[in-house]
Amino acid sequence: MYPTLLIGTVAIPTYPLLMLLALWAGLWLAAWRASRQGLDGDHIYNAGLYGLIVGIIGARLWFVLSHWENYADNLSQALSLSRSALAVPEGVIIAGLAALIYLQRNNVPLGDFVDAAAPGMALAVIIGNTGALLGGQTLGLPTALPWGIEMNGMVRHPFPLYHALAAALILAGLLSGISKWRPWPGVQLWLFIIFYSLSWLLLEIFRARPYIIGNGYLAGQVGALIALVVALAVMAYNFTRNKV
Repeated sequence: MYPTLLIGTVAIPTYPLLMLLALWAGLWLAAWRASRQGLDGDHIYNAGLYGLIVGIIGARLWFVLSHWENYADNLSQALSLSRSALAVPEGVIIAGLAALIYLQRNNVPLGDFVDAAAPGMALAVIIGNTGALLGGQTLGLPTALPWGIEMNGMVRHPFPLYHALAAALILAGLLSGISKWRPWPGVQLWLFIIFYSLSWLLLEIFRARPYIIGNGYLAGQVGALIALVVALAVMAYNFTRNKV
């Protein structure tokens, strides 16, 4: 693993660096796709950056308010941006709302926007999971398979690599002939959600120490199943409405 990159005497954490690269590359590809669809690519960059800024602030504020007893006596600690002190799910929702507000205020067609964003999201997943692998962020289960990698003193499934490869296959599909198949605006995003949810359902069993909810259910699989059902329902509704 390569948790840090040494540039001279400067050590740069690999995972945060690759996450920033994932954001930039995802926005770039989405902007390129938007221009191919006749949409101004600047809307991709603007919505993405506004969403990022507002999402980070919202995630931090949500975490502080949720743990107010730890900050009431020293509010200066609330300015910390430690990754462990961010309410990530809530931040993602807030980021999405900020992006939607931007799109609405600028009269950007939502369906065209998300169609352009879909391949960018797949590319971001590839780079982000590559960063997680290099930084040793997500552990896989122990394995004796020849492609296992050593992490934390044990040969394990390269769990982030599995996700990166799945996203690479999805990206190849979204950039191939299927990209021209747009029976209704937004279909490309829902295709991405369907295929990535399916990959998550299959791959979550290889994660070490997965999140467990209820009576032993894997939280990742539950979330992926919900996303899959919603995506299939949206597809069915739109195909019925448009009689494709």
